[in-house]
Amino acid sequence: MHRIAIVLACFFTWTANAQQYPFVHYTPREGLADNRVRFIFQDSKGKLYISTYGGLSIYDGTRFTNYNTNNGLAASLVNAVVEMGEDSLWIVQNANKIHCLVNGRLKEFIPDDHYTPIINQLVRCSDGNYYALADEGLFRLEGRRFRKIELNWLQKNGDAAGLVTGVELNKKLFILSNPGFLSPYAVNLFVYDFAQNRLLGHKSNITAVSITNIDGREIWLSTAAGVYKIDDASTIRDSIILQPLPASYHLPEKVIPRSVYRDRQHNTWLATQSGVYRIKQDGETTRFTVENGLNTNAQNAIFQDYENNMWFINEETGLSKLPNQLLIYYPEIMKGFHVTDIFVAPYSDSVWLYDGYHRRVLFVEKNKQPVEYFYKGPNPGPSQFVSGYNQFMLRGNSIFHWRADRESRNFNISPFYTEADSSTKWEYLFGLVDKNKNLIALSDKLHVWSGDTKLVAALDYFTDKVAVDGKGRIWAATRGNKLNCFGVSRNKDGKIQLSLLRTYSKELPFMSPRSIIADKAGNMWIGTRDHGLALLHFDDLILQSVQFINTQDGLSNNFVNYLLCDDDNTIWACTPSGLDRIRKGNNRFFVENITRRNNFYFPMSKVQETKSGRLWILSTAGLLTYDPVRQQVNDWKPRLEFTDIVIGNAQQKVLKPGSELRYYQNNLGFQLSAPSFIDEKQTRFSYLLEGSGNEEWSQPSGNATINFVNLPPGEYTLRAKAFFLHGQYPELAASFPFTVLPPWWQTWWFRLIVAILVLALVFLGLRFYINRKLELQRMTLEKKQAIEKERTRIATDMHDDLGAGLSRIKFLSETIGMKKQQHLPIEEEIDHIRTYSHEMIDKMGEIVWALNEKNDTLWDLLSYTRAYAVEYLEQNGIACHVVEPDAIPQRVVSSEFRRNIYLTVKEALHNVVKHAQATDVFISIDIASDRLNIQISDNGKGIDKPGRSAGNGLLNMHARIKELRGQIDFVNRNGTLVDIAVPLDR
Repeated sequence: MHRIAIVLACFFTWTANAQQYPFVHYTPREGLADNRVRFIFQDSKGKLYISTYGGLSIYDGTRFTNYNTNNGLAASLVNAVVEMGEDSLWIVQNANKIHCLVNGRLKEFIPDDHYTPIINQLVRCSDGNYYALADEGLFRLEGRRFRKIELNWLQKNGDAAGLVTGVELNKKLFILSNPGFLSPYAVNLFVYDFAQNRLLGHKSNITAVSITNIDGREIWLSTAAGVYKIDDASTIRDSIILQPLPASYHLPEKVIPRSVYRDRQHNTWLATQSGVYRIKQDGETTRFTVENGLNTNAQNAIFQDYENNMWFINEETGLSKLPNQLLIYYPEIMKGFHVTDIFVAPYSDSVWLYDGYHRRVLFVEKNKQPVEYFYKGPNPGPSQFVSGYNQFMLRGNSIFHWRADRESRNFNISPFYTEADSSTKWEYLFGLVDKNKNLIALSDKLHVWSGDTKLVAALDYFTDKVAVDGKGRIWAATRGNKLNCFGVSRNKDGKIQLSLLRTYSKELPFMSPRSIIADKAGNMWIGTRDHGLALLHFDDLILQSVQFINTQDGLSNNFVNYLLCDDDNTIWACTPSGLDRIRKGNNRFFVENITRRNNFYFPMSKVQETKSGRLWILSTAGLLTYDPVRQQVNDWKPRLEFTDIVIGNAQQKVLKPGSELRYYQNNLGFQLSAPSFIDEKQTRFSYLLEGSGNEEWSQPSGNATINFVNLPPGEYTLRAKAFFLHGQYPELAASFPFTVLPPWWQTWWFRLIVAILVLALVFLGLRFYINRKLELQRMTLEKKQAIEKERTRIATDMHDDLGAGLSRIKFLSETIGMKKQQHLPIEEEIDHIRTYSHEMIDKMGEIVWALNEKNDTLWDLLSYTRAYAVEYLEQNGIACHVVEPDAIPQRVVSSEFRRNIYLTVKEALHNVVKHAQATDVFISIDIASDRLNIQISDNGKGIDKPGRSAGNGLLNMHARIKELRGQIDFVNRNGTLVDIAVPLDR
């Protein structure tokens, strides 16, 4: 143990106080519910459930969703989170309640007996049962109720209460309890065999802080006196024996961890009050403290997620994540040593660090203590080292050759070449050595030394870097947007020459080059000033295509100032914002932000690769080392899902794929989730809403929220993709179909009803039109028939009345002629002719009056009838008394109505004159309720036999009134009363 400590002390002499690790910190500023964190749980989908003293935080890599007493929890202190099934978790609170989190919605779990103990931990054991370690004791969940397990004599002593935590091994529960909760340490340890349902052993006064199952083989107990291993075999004998850990476990001495954790790589982690220790299997120990990145030394627990990120939990400053244990930052590699340049010899794991300000050189070999070399020779000052089969230093217009003597530790410098014209103001800007040991240096010209021969080629504009491809050709990209390709060859005379093979200018898009490198496939990568990274595909010297990679594709910055192509044909790009790794696969680029994702935001100026693949990165703020070989993640892959779906401003309880929404539920918000914590900022989301008419995917962005406003009714499928720019995972896809129903007035059934109603209205309208037309035709026909009928009646009347009168006059005339021949008296015949002539004139007047349209009102009818009655009765010596309304309406009545009423009254008066022997006639006319009432009474002898058969006159009267849908009555009442009631024409 002491030997290991000495080795570690030597290792830390130059790193312990200098190196920093890329911790990412999460506090309430990032969305955490509270800065005091208790534990972390990760579900099968990769989401993190973070228990704090202020509530539960769920983190999916894009946002924190918090639950506390304000939104459903019974207590903000969550003691356990257990995944019970797909999309179903139990949230066990520090209260007599358990909540289920189903599809992101909280529901209370109520046992059948309505009893829930205060559970501190819920353990799922290998027998498939859940055991609750509660304040009230040990319980087993059976169905939907917690059944308390009696622990024999332990129950009587009161030690079975206050169960704090426990773990399982070999069908036994190792449980810590603190019945009185008077100290932060558990004071009792006991073992329960759930297979035999009995208590195996008990140990008191142990002052334990945590208990851990190590790799499913051992139980470690962290106590105030140190870390012990529980002898599992001793529990069979109903006793508990604590054994000190052997030295082969490499645990540091006098370190009391608050918790112990064993990760998948079999490293042991100790969370202590003075930092976190990582102990590898070979004993290599690293301590993480505030000095190298932690936000506080007092750490309570360690957690490793599915992607092998390490999470450090404390109750002071929130949560810390170590996403990459292989990236180390050295603000100062050694006290007073300021690195100005780095270089790696080809096919070597050795690294040279140069401090040009203080003339110091540091040589670093793998797993060895750095060695400092001392200058011998001229002092070039800050220079650029050229690493290759020969070693050079470029400074101003001079080139130096250097050599390191390992025995004497001298760093010998000697002049190699100096420009003869001292008035020249240019200087060497960049250099490299090709595989043929040729030195290539760049100034305002291109210089190549092949052996002792110097070759020079002109460049038409300022050039920052040059590159050599696999065929030995030299490529120079000028700021004038030209790409020149040079070749070193021998002419016919055998002399070495430098010739321009080809120049590319018109073929290139504008990009303002700043750096250049050739990959293994013969393509050129050009770093630009403002346009990111350009990939030029070549077929020998023929440019095929140009592709750009910029910040939208994940690049840290569009200014790329240095490039490196490693043995795996991976491109490393230095930018003012950090170092990026660029790989190509599946016809797309994967960009991984090596430094930025680890919270190192430094301008990077140079990167070198060792033989083993380790990177040394020079920045303006110090030095970084990185091993790009990432630990395996056990084939775990994130899933893309739609989590919270918001309609308007209200969260829906359940909205499953295929849901149907009302027409007013057309403002939708979808939250995407693809939990990955390697680098959350490198996750991009894109979506397409099928059914909206837009067939193009949205521009990939880090925004995981999708909003739609005023979606019209229709069937939709929201398709989403998640891209991981770092290339650790393939592209993910998910879809969510849903339907926005139309309003009822736009539904098919409503449209069908409207169509039916329209057709019905059209049918009814057409039917009405046809019926109306038929009615008009019928009315026209009836009118014609009425006219014909009236003509027939008039002809009949004229024939009957006027014809009979004319026939009588003709007969009387012939009689007068005969009597004249016989000289007989003819006065009687002349009187008869006179009488018949008057009757004929009256009848002719009646016919003309009935046919005259000017007499078609009720007033005309009654006036004419009254005048006739008065005149006719007076001619026969009978007094006529007429009573009628003051105002008779000017109502139009038909000729048939006028004729029948007039003839009926006329017949009644004729009967009075002929039969009644009356002296007075009373006529009463009344118009009420659209009826015409006429009463004709006399003071005559009345009707002798009312029951006898009526004559033709009475029959005609009945027929006429019946034709008018009226009624006529004859009553003996001190004479005869004729009561006529007829409805008026409508």
